[in-house]
Amino acid sequence: MTATLGRLAASLACVALLAACAGQEHPEPRGEAFESDDFRFVAPAGWEIQTSTAESTADGGIVLYVANQALREDCPASGSEASCRPPIDGELEVGGILITWVRHACVAKGCDLPASGLIAIGNRQGVRVPATQGCEGIGTTDGSVYYVTVTPQRVDGLFVCAREPSDATRSALLGFLDAIQWRIP
Repeated sequence: MTATLGRLAASLACVALLAACAGQEHPEPRGEAFESDDFRFVAPAGWEIQTSTAESTADGGIVLYVANQALREDCPASGSEASCRPPIDGELEVGGILITWVRHACVAKGCDLPASGLIAIGNRQGVRVPATQGCEGIGTTDGSVYYVTVTPQRVDGLFVCAREPSDATRSALLGFLDAIQWRIP
C-alpha cells in the first residue's frame, strides 16, 4: 500500500509540474511595429528594427534586423559602392540579441527544412537549428536559426545571435517569434 501511495504522489507531482509549465506564455511584444506585404510583427519594447540596405537578388537576401541594442546601417554607400558590415557597432553587448531576417527563394529539395522538430513561428511551422554561420565576429555565445516555410518556393531564415542573454530576453525573443503574422496564404 505504501508503494501505491508513493506512485500516486509521484504521478500527482508530475501532473502539477506539467500543468505549471503548460500555463507559461511568452510576453506579448509591445514595441515598434514592422509591416511588409509578406508579414508583420511587433518587436519587444525597447528593441530596434532596421531594414537592410544590402542589395537583394532574385534568390533573396537580408530583409531586416531586430536587436535589443543600437543598430546602424549595414551597407553604407561610399562613392558608388556599398561597403557592408554587421549592423551593430563592434560586438553584441552582454545580454544582447541580434536577429538577421533572410529571405531565400528555392526550388524542390532546396526548400526542405533542416531535420528538426517542428515549432510554431507565428502562424507558420518552422524549425530551430544551431547556427553554423551568420553570427561570426560579434561576440556571440549562443546562435540559432529559425527556418520557416513561407511558400513552397520560399524559406526564410531568422538568424538569432545572442551574447549571454537573460531568461527575460530569451522569453521576449520567443514572444516575438510567436507574434509574427505571415500574410502570404
